[in-house]
Amino acid sequence: MRRLFLYAAILFSFLAFSCASNKKVPPGEFFYEENVFTFKEAALSNGIPVVIKNIPFEKNIQISLLFDGGASSCPNAKSGIDQFVFELIGESNPKIKELLARGLYFCVSECKADYSSYGFSSYADDFFENYEIFASSILKPEYSHDDYIKKESSEAAGALARSENPRFVLLNAARHELYSSSPYKEGFFYRPSSRVSEYDIEKHLASLMNASRIKIVAAGNFSYRTRPQKGERREKKSEAILFAERSDLLLQKLEESFGALKASDWTAPDTSFLSIKGSREKRVNSEFAGGDFYSALCFECPNRGDEDYEAFALCTIALDELLSREFVEKQKTTAYCGVATLNSKRSAALIIASGKNKQSDFLTELKGAFKNYPQEYDLSRALEMYKRIYVSRILGASQNAGATVEQIASSLCYEDDPKSFISRPQKIRAVTVKDVIDAFEKYFLTENSLYVLLTN
Repeated sequence: MRRLFLYAAILFSFLAFSCASNKKVPPGEFFYEENVFTFKEAALSNGIPVVIKNIPFEKNIQISLLFDGGASSCPNAKSGIDQFVFELIGESNPKIKELLARGLYFCVSECKADYSSYGFSSYADDFFENYEIFASSILKPEYSHDDYIKKESSEAAGALARSENPRFVLLNAARHELYSSSPYKEGFFYRPSSRVSEYDIEKHLASLMNASRIKIVAAGNFSYRTRPQKGERREKKSEAILFAERSDLLLQKLEESFGALKASDWTAPDTSFLSIKGSREKRVNSEFAGGDFYSALCFECPNRGDEDYEAFALCTIALDELLSREFVEKQKTTAYCGVATLNSKRSAALIIASGKNKQSDFLTELKGAFKNYPQEYDLSRALEMYKRIYVSRILGASQNAGATVEQIASSLCYEDDPKSFISRPQKIRAVTVKDVIDAFEKYFLTENSLYVLLTN
């Protein structure tokens, strides 16, 4: 009995010491070390890069084909064609329709500034069975003329709805001004003028299926354990071995599906233009604004991977807090006021606000609020909290297959390194108070800005 009490005392001391020690360890302290060995990178025989990331605690797996270009390479007058095509070939496929109805398959597609994606997500133990249907859906698309007509009508209705949404009209006007000389001006969303035909779909798919434009990313639980059949022993392989075996199996299947695609010359569009010079204002009218105003104050900002990217992101957290306190809580002049970012190879930051239109000069009030941005003493007291907020977003995303696929895709596109995002917590912790203040002054106190105001 005495020995039992001794062991209990030792165990209690160990746990107490561990808990006390863990309190001193910042969130994400070992994020890089915990994740760096959960990646597998390879290439198909035609050069298509493949990145696979294991997430042992996830229940799903997601895979996406990434196509370089995205909105920036959208054909002239065919805005939104990427999303149109991906949704049509996914949702119209008879086998996918059946799986969708049973909740066993989820289509995942998106068109971003510099790349678009087509993929699916499913429960981990259904993934390889569903993969065959997914690959077939883009290599041998199955859709009828009626499917096309329904999709075109749906997209036209969506375009009309967006044109009646003041927030969308505002962001669209801001993008048109910011990227007036850039391919980012159009391409994201379907428009009534797009008029995508079945011939356009066939031609566009052919242009996408170029090995030079494609990357493949998959993330999720590749180390899941299958339930043993009656009379079988429970699987005893380690997570590392299961991941190695299943990632090899996926590479084999990807080679069979996409390894024969030919690689043709393809060059990304020149996206180096951002039209912010001097202090400009643009007024936009929409009858759907009613008695409200919607505004966007736009600035140039760092791109993902730039040296001051983390400092800028932290400075926007502090700015969000200031703007919400000043205009939503104190003055009550807006229903919302905060910072958003148009991410691309030439990014822009937007301070978005909306509220009742009292014909006041909100731009002057907004710039006046910048004078209250926290300086060294106040910021030093809050910076650790801002860092925790930023790191927690990264940690949260790392446990989700879809969010991880998106992180890897962005890292590949903008930093040419699929693992770069797992280094971000270390970079965030290294940011100083001076770095944050310098980022605020550099990007928000500049003379170059665009103000877009939408009213009725």
